[in-house]
Amino acid sequence: MSEISLDNFDYAILRILQKDNKTSHREISEKIGLSAASVQRRISRMEEKEIILKNCAILNPLKFGEKITSIIEVRLSEDRSVVMDRAKQYFASVDEIQQCYFVNGGVSFIIIMLSNNLSHFESLVRKHFADNEDVKTYRTLIVLDRVKVNFELNI
Repeated sequence: MSEISLDNFDYAILRILQKDNKTSHREISEKIGLSAASVQRRISRMEEKEIILKNCAILNPLKFGEKITSIIEVRLSEDRSVVMDRAKQYFASVDEIQQCYFVNGGVSFIIIMLSNNLSHFESLVRKHFADNEDVKTYRTLIVLDRVKVNFELNI
């Protein structure tokens, strides 16, 4: 991917869109002092250059029944590249895994997983961790309260 330089207008647009992606080009243009057409071109360029990766709605999981959010620390059975790559591909394919981070410092992955209830949680843990030959050990943590969830970059 080629580098793209961002100016103060681009950063202003990104800050607005991070707060509310439905803000119209006209509203953004009025806030930052550019034409709506210029705002639209800048947004299109940032999408094309993958500065803006996705336009999506962030859903409130509490509105869909009581979900269980868990954090799972995973240690792989081997530190070979083929095992790491296979685990990355596998975890990325699991629908209930919302976030997966390949990390260092004693564990291989930190995973954020959402399940419908305790029995669903148990079946997911058995299937994806306990019975996974690439997983040496794992530790699960159940989230009691979502104190802060934020996907905005501080730009």
